[in-house]
Amino acid sequence: MSAIAKYLARHLWGAMLWLMRRPWIKFLQRKSWHIFPASMQPRARVSFNRQNRFARRYGLRMLTATISLFLASMAVTACFMFALYLIDSGTLTVPDDVRARAETLSSR
Repeated sequence: MSAIAKYLARHLWGAMLWLMRRPWIKFLQRKSWHIFPASMQPRARVSFNRQNRFARRYGLRMLTATISLFLASMAVTACFMFALYLIDSGTLTVPDDVRARAETLSSR
């Protein structure tokens, strides 16, 4: 599952980086600094650059871990749903001797 998560994360990361290099995104980023008062704009630029450095350094790893967790939860959910389907269809049943033993233990 790790290979699938790496593949999906790399493609998604590449798409995000491609999107962040578009001129209109860069324009929106530069305009976002003007939300702050003039005295805070240099600090906002520094903070923005720091966040970008952090994202470039750890973003792909965090995205891979997130996608791995998502795929693991999907696999567990699929197994649970399959087991419920087998129980509902009658394929998985409790043997009579085990059921009788459980009933005698619960009645005590």
